[in-house]
Amino acid sequence: MTPVIFTEKTQCRDCYKCVRHCPVKAIRVVESSATVDQDLCIFCGRCVDVCPAGAKKVRDDIPRAKQLLQIKEQVYVSLAPSYPAVFPDEGKSFLAGLSTKGIAGISETALGAEAVTREQRKILDEGSGLQISSACPTVRLMAKRYFPEAEKAVSTVPSPMVAHARMLRRWFGKEIGIIFIGPCISKKTEADTYPELIDVALTFSEAADWLGEEILSGESTACEFVPFQAGKASLFPVDGGMIRAMEKKPEDRYRSFHQSGPAQVLDTLKRAGEMKESNFFLELLSCEGGCINGPGIRRNLPSIQRQAIVLNTWEQREACSALEYTAEDVGDKPWQEILPAPAPPSEMTIEETLKLLGKRTLEDFKDCGGCGYPTCREFAIGYIQGKAEKEMCVTEMRKIAQNKISALLHTIPMGVVIVDHDMRIVECNRHFLSLFADIPFDADQGTLKRAEGTRIAAFLEEYDLFGKLLTRKESQERIIQKEGKVMRGNFFQIQEGRFVGAVFQDITAPSVKREMVVKKAEEVIRKNLESVQQIAGLLGENAAETEIILNSLINAFEPGELRRNE
Repeated sequence: MTPVIFTEKTQCRDCYKCVRHCPVKAIRVVESSATVDQDLCIFCGRCVDVCPAGAKKVRDDIPRAKQLLQIKEQVYVSLAPSYPAVFPDEGKSFLAGLSTKGIAGISETALGAEAVTREQRKILDEGSGLQISSACPTVRLMAKRYFPEAEKAVSTVPSPMVAHARMLRRWFGKEIGIIFIGPCISKKTEADTYPELIDVALTFSEAADWLGEEILSGESTACEFVPFQAGKASLFPVDGGMIRAMEKKPEDRYRSFHQSGPAQVLDTLKRAGEMKESNFFLELLSCEGGCINGPGIRRNLPSIQRQAIVLNTWEQREACSALEYTAEDVGDKPWQEILPAPAPPSEMTIEETLKLLGKRTLEDFKDCGGCGYPTCREFAIGYIQGKAEKEMCVTEMRKIAQNKISALLHTIPMGVVIVDHDMRIVECNRHFLSLFADIPFDADQGTLKRAEGTRIAAFLEEYDLFGKLLTRKESQERIIQKEGKVMRGNFFQIQEGRFVGAVFQDITAPSVKREMVVKKAEEVIRKNLESVQQIAGLLGENAAETEIILNSLINAFEPGELRRNE
């Protein structure tokens, strides 16, 4: 089966934004392409949200939903309680659109949430120590893959989706088809884990694409939920909603806390071992603010407005006093075998890798986050685990590039200067200073640094071309005379409106003179041979003698011959 989240490699732009935002660094960069490591991913959808190129994709399960409607006589929808905050007119047109797809009935997942709430209260009343809500599949994956102590505290009560699916099959028959629709990408993974209960899991975004804009904007009609409407548990998608639905009483022996967002949740799971003796109940949701801000919804309303809509809907409803559930509904089975995250490498290996990555002094440890990892040390661990490449370190690559450019700039036997839009020198080499400044010695790095920021007019009177080429992408050549020297200058644009460069060559130097004579001689030979081809029969012998004479002239100016004459 296609992974729930995957990368379209042709669209990846190597920006590492997904690495920066992934809370568990489950992105593996191979050959500059950022791919999702399925064995480490918690399917929170952050990489999908932040990818500027749209390279991170979510598995499209609409074809599976259509196929299910063809092969099953009855298909029911388990609808997450956040739907009123996602679609116009509190979801009424969305419900009307669903009813046109041949659905046997629409039931609210909040019914399963109500059963989960009641069962969780029973466990807490027994004083069972630390309990972490099992409602968010992403939180469950975080605990199972990264925090063994926290995983022990995750409630054995199933998620509302699983409990509701069991109820639907008890009410309407085991052979029915069930499509879950909600705001969460990781519900797809949970549905894959329970194929005997949930056939397909769609996000709200997928459901909107399936129905089409014309249906969503059409007339809304009344929709009766089966077997009845949910009540207090419809508050689950808001941060702290489960705790409010549990209606804590003064005599309760446990304390409840709620948190949302990856940073807070990760910190709490990391420290779960410190709370294991406490009679705490922790409602943890991966998405900031709760499921109303899930990655699978359309964010056409501000978060606070979505929250207000859910609260208004909840206040209008009656409690689910008629709900009955069985032990089978809230029984659970372990998730499929999940490999834990790899153990961190040894300190010695990390130190050796840091040196390999160019991190040798305190100055090298920038912790800039450009690679996607918060610190250079974590980047080194990612490199050891095969999730990162050396080229991801922006500062090291920039340093290498600068060193290469500097070496090239200061070794070529011509004067080079780069000027900014203010006509000030950004960088130059010692040959430039020897041509245009009265320096009686070979310029060192300190002298070159002092030249930076100086106006180019202090060295070169004919500086007008620099200003002209700031807006013109062309190169121009000009002959410049200064203190008995004759120089050929080639001016060119580096970055429009910002930088212009120039290369200068002293054409009065002996080596340049020799080069020019050789080029002129070669040009005469070429032109003469063209004439020979035209009148070869008449001037063949004369042309051959001319070629011999001119070749002798070239040989006379060869470097070895010149040294012998000197």
